[in-house]
Amino acid sequence: MRAAVDSLSSTSVSYLSTSSPLKSTSAPPAFKPYTISPVRNQSRYLHLLDGAPRTAREAAFMQALDESEARDNSHKRAMVEMQASTMLADMYSKRAQSQLQGAEERKRRKTGNRKMGDGKAKYFSGDDFYKLCVEDEQRKEEEVAAKERRQADKEVHAGRIAAWQEANEAIRTRNAARREEYATDIATWEVEKTAAKAEKRRPGWLRPKLADYELEVLLPRPKKAVDENEDEERATSGSEMDED
Repeated sequence: MRAAVDSLSSTSVSYLSTSSPLKSTSAPPAFKPYTISPVRNQSRYLHLLDGAPRTAREAAFMQALDESEARDNSHKRAMVEMQASTMLADMYSKRAQSQLQGAEERKRRKTGNRKMGDGKAKYFSGDDFYKLCVEDEQRKEEEVAAKERRQADKEVHAGRIAAWQEANEAIRTRNAARREEYATDIATWEVEKTAAKAEKRRPGWLRPKLADYELEVLLPRPKKAVDENEDEERATSGSEMDED
């Protein structure tokens, strides 16, 4: 096993014998499928095994031939399964390599926080380098300001949500009291209705209606504040659409 691993160091797949991370440029080992003859349902030596053995030696030969053919068919089935698994693994490794290449490409496009972009040596004059530093510092300040603004907006929104929940809870409490009042009035009216029926007269007042108790509608949930830049972009895009 060790000799097989050592022999990989002199091949195109030498990266498999090292602990270095794989790269998208490292091509997976090539797989060459081999043709495997189909497993026969009927013995190819049927003409030899069909007749009855005439001697004990002939019977032993026939049994050995039968076992050999069964073993050969078993090996074929195992080879077919292994080759199919290898083909699936080859398809998987190629797809993984493609996705790895895409990830590396996206990572390469990102400039990151390096002032020089890709980190390679470059020649700059004093003014150019100073300008680059100023722009980088300005970008960092803008990122910090944007983060602080988002945090402030988040806190403001949390306060609005708390006030909204409190207001709706108060509405639910008032509505519950009005529904209870409505239920009491309905019960009183039912008593009046029963008495009026016994006295053969109309009830002294009309049946109460729930709509008369002015149930309040719950307030809508506050929406998150939209960034001013997004508002400007939407306004600009809207004006462009109007012009079209």
